Amino acid sequence: MLGVLAVLVAVNALFVLALLWGFLVLIPTTVGFVFTAETAVLADLLRLPLSPLLSLIVVVGFLGAQVYYGYKRVLTGSSAGGGEGEHAVARTVRKLAMAADVPAPAVRVVDDAEPSCYTVGRVTDATIVVTTGLIDALDADELEAVLAHEVAHVANRDVTLMTVTTLCLEITERVYHEARLVRRAMTDWGSLTTRERIVLQFAAPLAALVYLLVAPVLWLFPRAAGWATRQLSHAREYAADAAAARLTGRPLALATALTELGDTTTAPETDLRLVKTCALCIVPAEPVTGNDTASLPTISRPAGAETRAAQITAWLDGKTPSAGETFDTHPPVERRVARLREIAAEVEDRG
Repeated sequence: MLGVLAVLVAVNALFVLALLWGFLVLIPTTVGFVFTAETAVLADLLRLPLSPLLSLIVVVGFLGAQVYYGYKRVLTGSSAGGGEGEHAVARTVRKLAMAADVPAPAVRVVDDAEPSCYTVGRVTDATIVVTTGLIDALDADELEAVLAHEVAHVANRDVTLMTVTTLCLEITERVYHEARLVRRAMTDWGSLTTRERIVLQFAAPLAALVYLLVAPVLWLFPRAAGWATRQLSHAREYAADAAAARLTGRPLALATALTELGDTTTAPETDLRLVKTCALCIVPAEPVTGNDTASLPTISRPAGAETRAAQITAWLDGKTPSAGETFDTHPPVERRVARLREIAAEVEDRG
């Protein structure tokens, strides 16, 4: 885990330095060469944009702001009250946290019909956000399995890692998106914001230079960050699934919950290249934010539970599982279910 965090720090540092080099060195040097035609000017391309000490300060500041903003971003809109009471969800999370030997995460129950659950946090704390729609959609065993999955993320330090990783990817893609302003203006003028149109009106030559010179420098970063985020997210999801199966002793309860959520959860409407925080959720979806509620739905056996029970029997008989559509921020639900089915078979053999 420390090795992965070291790589993330290196990618962030290189991104910041590349951005500074593009604006403070590449553009001025290119403009100087065009006007003077002196090849000696091009030697400036080899210098650092800032002194080593100032570069270090800027990189550390960027990383610190990223960690802070990454935690706050997905909780925006959730009020402080009502989400950490003595309700059934909080009690279940405390019980699971004790079994996993980790500090009990804070619990927020958001009043929203979208079935969603995700965990965010920093090194020293974590918060599990659950919607009332999730409580309505799952039975007690399935809800416990989903909460165990989130507690496993806390135990594995995934909340810190994925919060920073997803924000790193979003920042690199947003900056690259803005660097291509001139191209977007030529191909789809109607999609530009008012701010972007003002920039083109008063700083069109600079925007053109950014597109021609800086955008190619930044091209690699979102692709590298995207690949790393996908690989890391897949590995952490599989690990959390396995840990949740061990914590609850009911691997197929999580499997049926995943198939149910895969079928009913609304896919993110925003471009997934710009909204990677869906990697934080139990299944791919935009994290739901809103007002906390102390009035929880009754945790019961929802409609369709019999069908899901039949799925369990079929999986134990070795039939291929199927589920709804998924996205590249998570492993396919079918693969997650297949792995949980294997764990269930091992548990049954030992039992």
